[in-house]
Formats: sequence, structure tokens, C-alpha cells
Amino acid sequence: MTNKLFKIILSAGFYGAVFFMATETVTAQNLSEKLTTDPKTTTGVLKNGMKYYIRPNSKPEKKVELRLLVNTGSLMEDDDQQGLAHFTEHMLFNGTKNFPKNKLVDNLQSMGVQFGADLNAETGFDTTVYMLPIPTDNPKNLETAFQILQDWAQGALMTDKDIDEERKVVLEEARANLGAISRLRKKFLPPLLNSKYSDRLPIGKEELLKTFKPDVLRRFYKDWYRPDLMAVVVVGDVTAAQGEALVKKYFSSLVNPSNPRERVAYGSAGYTKQEVMFLTDPEQTTTRLSLNFSPRKTEADKTVGDYRNTLVEQLAFSAINRRYRDLAAEGVPPFAAAQTGNSSYIRNYQALSLTVVPVADLTTALNAAVKELLSIEEYGFTKDELELVKKNLLSYAEKQYNERNTTNSAAYLGDYEENFFIGQAAPGIEKEVELYKTLLPGITPEEVTAAFKKLFSKEDKQKFFAYVMSSETKDALINNDATLLAAIQKSFTQKAEKKAEVAISTTLLDKMPAKGKITKVEKDAKLEATTYTLSNGVKVTVKPTTFKSDEILFTGVKKGGTNAYGAADKATVSMLTTVIETMGYGKFTPTDLSKSLAGRNISVDQSMGETTNEIGGRSDIKNLEGLLQLNYLELTEPRLDQNLFNGYVSKMQMQLKFIKSNPQAAFVDTLVNVMYNNNPLRPMVIPTEAQIKSISPERAVEIYKNEFGKADGYHFFLVGNVDENTLKPLLEQYLASLPTSGKEPKFVDNGLRLKSGNNKFMFNKGTEPKSLVVMQYFGELPYTEDMALKADMMGDILTIRVIEKLREEMGSIYSGGFSGSMEKEPYSQYVIQTQLPTGPESVDAILKQTEAEVAKLKKDGPEAKDLEKVKIAIIEKRREDIKTNQYWIGKLQQLQFSGNSVDRFLNFEKEINKITVQDMKAAANKFFDGKNSFIGVLNPEK
Repeated sequence: MTNKLFKIILSAGFYGAVFFMATETVTAQNLSEKLTTDPKTTTGVLKNGMKYYIRPNSKPEKKVELRLLVNTGSLMEDDDQQGLAHFTEHMLFNGTKNFPKNKLVDNLQSMGVQFGADLNAETGFDTTVYMLPIPTDNPKNLETAFQILQDWAQGALMTDKDIDEERKVVLEEARANLGAISRLRKKFLPPLLNSKYSDRLPIGKEELLKTFKPDVLRRFYKDWYRPDLMAVVVVGDVTAAQGEALVKKYFSSLVNPSNPRERVAYGSAGYTKQEVMFLTDPEQTTTRLSLNFSPRKTEADKTVGDYRNTLVEQLAFSAINRRYRDLAAEGVPPFAAAQTGNSSYIRNYQALSLTVVPVADLTTALNAAVKELLSIEEYGFTKDELELVKKNLLSYAEKQYNERNTTNSAAYLGDYEENFFIGQAAPGIEKEVELYKTLLPGITPEEVTAAFKKLFSKEDKQKFFAYVMSSETKDALINNDATLLAAIQKSFTQKAEKKAEVAISTTLLDKMPAKGKITKVEKDAKLEATTYTLSNGVKVTVKPTTFKSDEILFTGVKKGGTNAYGAADKATVSMLTTVIETMGYGKFTPTDLSKSLAGRNISVDQSMGETTNEIGGRSDIKNLEGLLQLNYLELTEPRLDQNLFNGYVSKMQMQLKFIKSNPQAAFVDTLVNVMYNNNPLRPMVIPTEAQIKSISPERAVEIYKNEFGKADGYHFFLVGNVDENTLKPLLEQYLASLPTSGKEPKFVDNGLRLKSGNNKFMFNKGTEPKSLVVMQYFGELPYTEDMALKADMMGDILTIRVIEKLREEMGSIYSGGFSGSMEKEPYSQYVIQTQLPTGPESVDAILKQTEAEVAKLKKDGPEAKDLEKVKIAIIEKRREDIKTNQYWIGKLQQLQFSGNSVDRFLNFEKEINKITVQDMKAAANKFFDGKNSFIGVLNPEK
């Protein structure tokens, strides 16, 4: 099984420092050592069989993450219950012993817990997880939260009325998943899973969801919601004794059935032959091949030896996928993307899988992907490629260790879930870093190659299941089952080629830039920040923090943006930073740069908005200089590479070829065109073939140098665990040295506006009974921070009303809500908007009810309780966010670059609490003045 830290590293892709230790003797002596649960975690089992995990953690303050884990899912359903494991989850939010009907959601909203964003649940084949993050500034909140968990465990009311009302919501959730993927999934899942899993998809069967008798649902709840199949997880600002006392108080009284049903563990029979399916659908937007070999029974990591074996296996996948990324970044890429993995569709089973997305033809993509597997099979992994992987693993592990005392509570939850559901060890970051240090140096390329060969053996090639999802069947060598099978068989017969090693420079800058100076230092006592003015005019604001022990965030902003360019450059500026990144910087191609940065936990990227050019980056403490070096390299040396640019264009053309086959994508693209009266400067949603061809790499480099490479107008921000004495010479070396043009940048209003008046647009596309309602209320008002806050709050208030009316009362939607915003540049404007997925039969009712809610806000303002919920939610989120570097890096930019009020920021709670129902009523009459609105409706084809 995959160890938790390795999975985080693979998904995050971070880089950092490497530290090897010669520990082969230690490793050999300790392979039989049992892995125990992190000693900072209190675990136990109540007399009724319920397990618990408690970990005190003060980050964030005054907040506790609670989870109720239930070792059941759709696999436990009887034939007449298909979909009811998931339905049960819904019912636990709709009426329990102590919180009838919607009182549960109402109570939590009053504490600042938002439905969907915070409060949620998920149901799978084997598992059900209930999530409840709870603020504890009020001591009563924690007691209430445990009462909710107890009610979820065995206090559901499940009245006939509540069940019947919830049918509509569950069916709306099922409707949201309809489309090409769901139609194709129904075909390939049975042979792919080849087990009980394929008969028990969690969403269930539509007809059964409409017609099941309430007692059938209650039977599922009674059979499977029992303490011997449950665990409660408590992580956060709570003592172990307090947490344990609450667990015992609320869960000791739970009882198991007198004759409990056996929980059967379903496995996989594996594949017995070579089987393929070539599947097409007119709404499928891409071609994708998935090659899956027979699943193998696996065991959770219980010992150091198990952990090492898992590490060896996962090193192989990481190295293979690096090869695939390198190939996809070439000038003539054989595929747009390819990836291998140890897929685990079925609990305690894993299988080698290969996924490939072609650029041009599927044959080339398949052959290139398989050829790498054959190369590894014959020649093995190289020492150098595994060293790159090891560097990344060790650097990220070190960073996690350095931040062990400032880790957010939510980061621990996954470990406890895996421990409960599959028995995976949760030894804690201290032990995992020790294991990484001692185990990784001793793992050889020969070991990793041998581990891979076990997964890609001669027998595996004789038994597999492969499928292709595509929108076309013509003009391709692979276009049916027979040609697909023949192509896969032939790909296995290719002659393997040995991977060549290429030396990569680890020095980012061959020549140090001419050093500048700090010319001015301004201390801001209120913000506890310092602003440095450099000799080239650049400003740098620094705020040292200890929110994270080993994190430094870096941003830069200047006036500019896409608005400064006309229609001829539209495609180029819209994709500018991606085009530049595709070609690389200085002497480095993207692949070379990635290898050069291995073992260094740094990243920098650029983006271009309508009126600003922005830079974002991060590093750990030891790599701060590398971060600023990388920033200098990327800003001053964009690389022109026609070959790599051509590769990017070919991938884009393939990806966009069938994108408008998707009804929602086609709708949004057309909607934006209509909303902006087909203005050539309108936002580019889906680039056309002509727009892609209009991009000039030479012009892209020219614009990039003008927008990002000149220091005029830049304001940089650094927030995190930074020592200013160490930082100051680095600012002079790498930021004060940025070249200038002597031309001050400015905000540009290019005159682009939404179509005025009250407009409605109807669009018909798609075969499934799915609709999407998009509504925007917009206009121009003088910008104030007060009105911007009220716009945001208006969106939150309408979201509460949407949940109550459209979801809970009408059952017309599963998800959806409003958002509100106000912008100062390029002109003072506001927009209140929503997207509501629904069925065509509900569109008119939704529009009518939404208009009624807006009219009510204008006439009476919001209900006082709704306004209070919104205030509390915003304040609670701010209290948590204000202890993070991410919050401050954005806030400093608002205050010092955009000119927001520092005093208002420091007195925010006072400002928001001053807002009354009458204030929001007045704001509603300004936002919804009846002058400008746009309604777009996507309906299926008639």
C-alpha cells in the first residue's frame, strides 16, 4: 500500500534539499520493526467496538476537525438498496433526534460553519465519511458538535416525509453526473472492476431511488451504522483528556444489533484474458486510452520492511512518470500526457495501469508509452533518474518535518482514515522522515527495476483489460475493438531503447546580475511589516511570521495586463505565460529546469490579468536565495524555442478539437460571446483554430519582456519565516538588479463592457435531461471597500436562501450558490452571479423563485438570522486565515499596492458588525436596480 507521505509528495511535486545517510546496516537490522501509531495520537476502543483517534493540535487556534468514519458503503447494499448508502448520508443532514429537519445545518451556520464548504460527507464503495470542522471560541460548540456526531451515528429520524422530499435532491445529484463520461463508464466499469464493485456504484439506480420504500432505507441504517464499524477522529485545539472524555460521553451508549450482519470483504478475481473496448460518444471531448493489468492482493504497511517495499515500488512509478512528462514536453511530443500508477479501484487490491492521451494518433501515443515500460524492463532504471526522485522525496519530507509544530489539523485526518479503513500504519512525520533518511539511500536501481518487473511481467501482458474513450472512429488506425487489441499486442513487441543520460546544470545563473542597493526603509508598526525601496525603483514589503516553520511566500505585482493589447494580440496575451513556460528560460528547457531544481523546494510562476501582471512563488528557508535567483532568471531570460512552441500548439489543437462537443463548454463559450456582443476583445473561453495559429512565439517573447522583464512599477511581497538580515543582500542582488525602461506602467480600460439591459439567452445542446441556469446582475457604482464587502455578503446571503428554497424546499438543485464582488479597476463595477445545475422541468421555477428572493431582499432586506450567519462565517474564516502566510501575502498587496484602508482592515470585525439589515436592503436596491442583468439557460436538444 502507498505510504501517506509519499502520496502527498507525488501529488504536490515539491522540491527541496537532500541529506543522505549511510545507514544500510541500521536498515537491515530494523526491517522487522513494527510501525506504531504516532505517539502524539491517543487511540482507543470503546466497549461497543467503536474506535477513536485524538490528536491535540493548535493550528489553527480555536478549531477542531471532527470526522465520523463508517466502515460501510454501497457494497453493503442489498439488491433493493442500490444507492441507499449514499441516500443515508443525505438523510443525516435532514433530521436527527436532536436536530429535526434542517435544524442541524441551521445550527452550524450560526457557528460560522458553511454547508458544503465546511460541513460535508462522502460515500464510496467501502466507506462513508462525515466531516465537521467546528470553531471552539464558544465552549458550547464542541458539545454541540459531538451531539451531532452521535446523532449521525444512531440518531437519524428518517421520517417518510423527509425521505420523500430528499429524493429530488439525490436525483439532482445523480443528474449532475450525467453525460458522455457516465454513459461510457457504464460500459467499461463492469469488465474493469470485474467484481461486486461494478454492481454497486454509490450513486445507485435512478428508478430505485424514486420508488424505494422508506423501511428499506431504515434497514440499511440499522444494519450498518453501528459502533463496531465506526471510528471518531478528533484533531485540533483540544486536550487529549477533553477529547477522550467527550468521545466516551457521547459514544459509549451506542449499541450494536443483537444479530449483526457480517461485513463481507469483496475482492477481485483478476483478468483471465486480453479484453478491450473501443468506446465512442459524440459528446466525448478527448481520446484517452487506459491499459489495466490484473489486480494483486496487497497488505497494509505494518513493519519497516513493508514500508521499504512500498517505497521501492513507488520510486519506480515516480521515475516512469518523470520520463513521460519529459516526452510530453518535447517539440514533437508522442502524447499530450501519459501516466502509470498502482491503481486501487478495489480495497486491498492494486494493479499496474497506464493512461495515455494522444496528440495526433493513438498508435504513436500507445507505442511511445509502452516503449518506456519495455525499456525499463530490459535496461532498468538509471542511477541518475532515481537520484532525482530521491532528492525530491527527501527535501519534501524534511520540509514536513520542519513544519511539524505548525501543521494544520486537517493534514492529519487522512492518516487516521487509512489506518481505520485499511489498517495502514500512521507512524507520524518524525518516524516517516527517519525512515526516509535511513531507507532511501540504500535502495538501488536494480531493486527498483526488479519491483517494476514484478508488475509488468510476461504473464501480465497476457491478461489485461484496456479501453479507449473517444469522440471519433474514422481517420485513425485504431478505431474499433479489433484494431485496439492488435495495436496493444504489437506495442509489446517493440524493440526497447536504453535511456540516455544527459548532464544538467544545477547553476541557475551563469553570471550574477549587477548588484543594486536599498535606498529607503519604511517600518509599518500596525502591519508589522517593512517596505524597502530599491535603487531601480522596485518596492519590496516583508512581513516575518512563524505561522509555518519552513515556509516563505513571494509575490510581485505591477500595473499592465491584457487590456493594454488589442484584438490582434488577444490569443498571445491570453496564453502568454503558458507559451513562455513551454519554451523555457535561459539555457533551460522546461525539462532541464525541472531536473536542475530537483532537491530544491522552490517554484515561481507568472500570470497576466486584465490590468495587472503578477508573480507567485514559494520556498523553504534554506532555498530563499534560489527562489530569488529563479525569479530573476524567469523574468529576464524568456527562451525562444520554435520547436517546443510547435509541440505546445499541436497539443492545444488536439485538446481543443472536440471540446465543444461538451454541452456545457459550448454553452459557456457561446454565452460569453453573446454577453459581450461578440466584441473582439471579449474573454477567450475556448480558443479557435485560427486563434491558436495566430500566436507568434516571437511576439510572445517580446510582450513578456515588456510586461514582466522590466522592473518599472513592481511591488514585491515576502511573507513567512524570513530573516531580514539574510534577506537584504539578496534583495540588492536579485531584485534591485532587475532592468528598467523608464516607462511607468498604468491601468488600462480598453472599453470592454457587458451587454447592457436585461437580456436572456437560451442554448440547446446535449442529449441528457440536464440544464444549467446562469444569472448575472451587474453595473457600475463608485467603488468603496464598504460596498465591496456588501457585494460579497449579498452573495453569501443569497446562497443561504438558495440552499433553503431551491434545494431543501423545492428539491430543484443539488448544489449551487451565489457570489458577489466589486472591482475598482479597470472601472468601478460590481457583479452578483450564480450557476445552478438543474433539470429542464425546473428552470422556470428556479428563475421565478430566484427573482422572488431578489425582490424580497430589495423590499425587506435579508432576514436578521441570515445576516448574522454570514457575518459569523466571514469573521470565523478571517480569524483562521489571519494566522496564515497565504492570507497576509494577499492582504498586503490589497493594502499597499491597491490602496485599501489599513485602519479598516485592523478594525474589520467592528466594520462588518456595524452592517444592518437596512444597510443590506439599501445595497440590494443598488445592486439589483433592474437596469442590467443577463440570464443564460442551457437546455438539452429538443
